[in-house]
Amino acid sequence: MFSRQLATLFGAGVPLSRALFTLERQATTAGFSQVVKTIREDIEAGVGFAASLRKHPRVFPELYCSLIEAGEAGGILEAVLNRLSLMLEKTAENRAKVKSATLYPKIVVVGIFVAITILMTFVVPRFATLYSSFKIELPLPTRMLIAISGFFSEYWYLMAAAAVLIYFGVRVFFRTEPGKDLWDSLVLKVPVFGPIILKSVLSRFSRVLGELYRSGLPILQSLDIVSRAVDNRLISREVKRIEDEVRAGKSLSAEMAASGEFPPLMVQMVTVGEDTGKLDEMLSKMSEYYDQEIDTSIRNLTTTLEPILLAFIFVIVLFLALAIFLPMWDIIKVVRR
Repeated sequence: MFSRQLATLFGAGVPLSRALFTLERQATTAGFSQVVKTIREDIEAGVGFAASLRKHPRVFPELYCSLIEAGEAGGILEAVLNRLSLMLEKTAENRAKVKSATLYPKIVVVGIFVAITILMTFVVPRFATLYSSFKIELPLPTRMLIAISGFFSEYWYLMAAAAVLIYFGVRVFFRTEPGKDLWDSLVLKVPVFGPIILKSVLSRFSRVLGELYRSGLPILQSLDIVSRAVDNRLISREVKRIEDEVRAGKSLSAEMAASGEFPPLMVQMVTVGEDTGKLDEMLSKMSEYYDQEIDTSIRNLTTTLEPILLAFIFVIVLFLALAIFLPMWDIIKVVRR
């Protein structure tokens, strides 16, 4: 909203300092209002807009600052602000769609584990007491269920402590450099979600590189910014390698093809863009294409996950039913005798 409003004010002829003063008063949070105030004061003191934004890296990432810098240098700040607002809106829209599509599966999975916890804590021990009063040999599923329930009831605090330690241990590990590399490599291989994440990364790569190139930044500087803007370290390293090869005189499309991380369609579009001098246009088309693919994948996400959830629920219910009700046939036989 800040980018959109600032573009509107700036396009209407309002001086940048005055526009920032207006947005400073309209900010919805005190923290952001203070950030905008600091930026306005820096500009009034003679600091450039991009330079003043770079003093707040937690609010304005390097990609944002670089595009603003290109807009200042080329006299197209309004157009750059509009592009930034569109990019940010699309990113927020995709994230909201993924959260919405995964809400139902999350509720189902949480409900299943809550139900299992209640069964293991309160229901299964009563059945175990009932079965122990009869001298019958229990089926394997029943013995397994009773053993799991007994372990759960007796060592629940150890399981809870282990779960907490594992959770925080994994979080700490994935914040390390090897952990980040492993995570970004694994997420692309996750069934169902991996292809969506890859399309999102490729869309961001295409959109950012196209916008930077359209704004007049040299291709090497654009690739350097893109390597820090994409949300995946594996792709980021490939972009950095491609930058080094392009600096040595090789073509962008040839190095993308040699990488193996970029689909043939994207490589073909970049090749056409290089040959015709319309690289930014081809990259924008690729970004739109992947955005459409993401929308389709997200719409089909619930449909894809439902059979998996149903199969998971079926296996659990079948195991519980066999474990609880199989011994009852033997008990009925003993009672009849």
